[in-house]
Amino acid sequence: MESNRYKNSFPTDSENELTKVGIADLFCCGQPAEQRAARVHVALANADHTLARQELQAWLSAWVRNLPACPERTQLRQPLLWSSLALYGSQTGDLELIERLWQVFDRLPAPESLTDPHGALPLLGVPILNRVDLLARFLATLDHPVHTLAIVNNSVGTPGHQEIAAELAELQQRGHPLIQTIRIASPFSNMGVAASWNLILSSFPQLPCAMLANNDLCLAPGVLARAMASLDVSRAQFLALLPAPHAFAGFLITSRCWDQLGLFDPGFHPAYCEDLDYRDRLANAPHVEQLDGSFAHAAMVACNPDHSATINSQPDYQKHNSVSYPLNQLWYLSERRRRRDPRGCWRRLWLAQWSDTP
Repeated sequence: MESNRYKNSFPTDSENELTKVGIADLFCCGQPAEQRAARVHVALANADHTLARQELQAWLSAWVRNLPACPERTQLRQPLLWSSLALYGSQTGDLELIERLWQVFDRLPAPESLTDPHGALPLLGVPILNRVDLLARFLATLDHPVHTLAIVNNSVGTPGHQEIAAELAELQQRGHPLIQTIRIASPFSNMGVAASWNLILSSFPQLPCAMLANNDLCLAPGVLARAMASLDVSRAQFLALLPAPHAFAGFLITSRCWDQLGLFDPGFHPAYCEDLDYRDRLANAPHVEQLDGSFAHAAMVACNPDHSATINSQPDYQKHNSVSYPLNQLWYLSERRRRRDPRGCWRRLWLAQWSDTP
């Protein structure tokens, strides 16, 4: 939780602190970052921490004032400022200016260059363990353009994994009329749903939003186009295409949303309860908008009468899930999860694996 010490601590033009900084900045306006960094380093070398802080505060404030409304990545990258802040923080233990920098990033919208004027879905992510036929059925219901389809093939080490890999390679080679690029990742073993979602999102940070979906999902006609029209990628937004308890079978999430909430908890392995954890985080984040997806719910429910096809199609997976599911329930209910206590992360992963190997 954000410390009250830093909440809204970045001064505005109307506050005296920034007014003083603005006056001081008049004497270094237009000077290159190298000169500003040199002054900070000299002050720190002389153990003049007050002067170093004043220099950094002037530098940070001037940079913020000169940012456009929707800055591009090149305008945000300030390695000399970052390294100077890090040096000051490491020497003094004063981390307030670093927190101010994070707060600037928190409130910035996505740059305009990341938006697609034609409304194509930037990223469609699908983890798969088996049943490539269901993935093909899902893609057959796609009626809206997609820039990148990212598939995480979690079948490595399972029976039939070579056939699954071959079918996915064929899909990639064949392509899809509405998909520009198909990318396939093959981990060493089943990463699980949460870790797969994280791999998909974190592999494409340049894309402003994504749809994450189960491979057994079907899309109702027109739903994805309407969902994309509802989404504002410059804001932190989340949109479920199905009602609870299946809201996470297919959902859209902007990069600003997971920028605010973080990625999914891979401690839920390999599947189930990761959605409950993220649901709670969404409910406790008033700055993240949960868009009303009720326009899609009836049609999507009609198209998706069955769920958990991965588990139901193989008896071994049902047996493995009978072990991992209650363990995930315990992690969801645990005080350790609530306080982000890292202990037991290896043990739970080891216990929950869908494998008969000791």
